[in-house]
Amino acid sequence: MRFTYTAIDQENKISKGALEADNLREATKLLVGKGWYIKKIQAQGKHKLGSMEITLGRVPLMDKMLLVRHLGTMLASSITLSEALSIIAAQSNSPKLKKILTDVISQIRAGQSLSNALAKYPKEFDPFFINILKVGEESGSLEENLNYLAGELEDQNDLKRKIKAASFYPAIILSATLGLGLILAYFVLPKIKDLFLTLSFKLPLSTRILLWTADLFDKHGLAMLVGIIVFVVIFRIAISLKKIKPIWHRFLLHLPIVGQTFISYNLIVIARAMNILLKSGLTIDQAIIVSTNVLRNQVYKKYLQLILPEVQKGKSLSDVIAGFKQPKRHPYFPLLATKMISVGEKTGKLDESFGYLASFYEKEVDASTENFTTIIEPALLIFVGLIVGFVAISVISPIYQVTGQFSA
Repeated sequence: MRFTYTAIDQENKISKGALEADNLREATKLLVGKGWYIKKIQAQGKHKLGSMEITLGRVPLMDKMLLVRHLGTMLASSITLSEALSIIAAQSNSPKLKKILTDVISQIRAGQSLSNALAKYPKEFDPFFINILKVGEESGSLEENLNYLAGELEDQNDLKRKIKAASFYPAIILSATLGLGLILAYFVLPKIKDLFLTLSFKLPLSTRILLWTADLFDKHGLAMLVGIIVFVVIFRIAISLKKIKPIWHRFLLHLPIVGQTFISYNLIVIARAMNILLKSGLTIDQAIIVSTNVLRNQVYKKYLQLILPEVQKGKSLSDVIAGFKQPKRHPYFPLLATKMISVGEKTGKLDESFGYLASFYEKEVDASTENFTTIIEPALLIFVGLIVGFVAISVISPIYQVTGQFSA
């Protein structure tokens, strides 16, 4: 059989290719025997309907977190790996995870390792996840590494929950404002427009603006709605393109107020990944490779790709980072990060330095999201109040003029 693979070779370079082997186990042994880290391996011709069924949907972060936490607990209780996975699959509420675990169990019973079996699903289990398991298997500390990984996934889940909580209130207010605007535009304003157009005196400016808006929605409302939807779809497609994505990611990092939060979030991802990878026994260059694959922000990916060859030449990580030209107002790697990495390198406790940086920037993100919520709440209330006030004045002013003519 012919197998295609993606692996990290002994020079820490990503290698893609194909090889001949009797089965998946033998193909894996050939690559592992070279000292390579396997990211993905599969038999040619099997990426058809079965794979399409597996890739439908995603495994929630919570389910992956419970998977590693329960698996670590069961292995510590002397339950075999295949038995533990069978129990977890039976208890899981995720059809996607059940299907993956069923396939993984069959691979493990055929002699495959857990990390290589899960590596077949790169969309669900990223290189960081796979390499933590692989290091644990090779060093005999799989239970400990599963606990490390569970803690990391719990931290990721907490961070995402905090960010969602901070954006929940603004989303509700904006949705309510949009709903109010649509109700006014389609049900209220057209009726008011017909009434006001029959008046013989000149309408106030605010009323004329309101009537113009009502007329615009009445004549072109559907086209405007379709245009907005098309624009959003095109925009989403555009920012996912390979050439535009780095520009978009750089733009996000330079946004006022929230740009610093994006920077802190990416530093958290890097620091957490480096902390647990170094703690698990990977060399610093291997840890950088895995961290690069974990990152989604293209700006930070590029920086780590530039760091790797310099570190492999023998330069210290802190010196390489300090040599980068960065924005002065919002540096991608603040002075604190550089200094803490330098201290970790000098004391031989680089993993602890990254752990400190992860905790520090988590607090920064917590504080910034709380401040953002504190600022945005009154701003949104003022915005809604101005809209309601403008509509009220525009409607009431002509009525006062009419009643004034009658009283005269």
